[in-house]
Amino acid sequence: MLRRADDPLIVDLGFGASAATPLELHARLSRVRPDVEVWGLEIDPERVARARAQAEGIAGVDFGLGGFEVPTPGDRRPAIIRAMNVLRQYDEADVADAWARMCARLAPGGILVEGTCDEIGRVVTWVEVGADAAPVSYTHLRAHETPEH
Repeated sequence: MLRRADDPLIVDLGFGASAATPLELHARLSRVRPDVEVWGLEIDPERVARARAQAEGIAGVDFGLGGFEVPTPGDRRPAIIRAMNVLRQYDEADVADAWARMCARLAPGGILVEGTCDEIGRVVTWVEVGADAAPVSYTHLRAHETPEH
């Protein structure tokens, strides 16, 4: 999706206490698509301010305030929304609505990557969700393993 996106905007929804994941995401994805932009979103204004300070002067990475409504600069539609370790804080009954709200913001052909991992990333699970808010694939990975779909 990223390679063929007209607008290579990636949203890192619920990036956490620092700019670490959006910065790492940008560093990795810019190898594939040098014009990629990562927009980190958080519901906590202090986290947004801290991340902006940490990423000051780094082109292609910025931060904003927001949640599942996925506000973006200029109302752009992201090619990919990454929401890791966000929905595990909610009841299972809330997932379908959250997926629908996020997927409604995607660019045509875009995807939502929603999942969770242990604290140091040794075990990770994610679901690729299409623009229709339906799961496309499920992946479970342990460090040093090949993904299981």
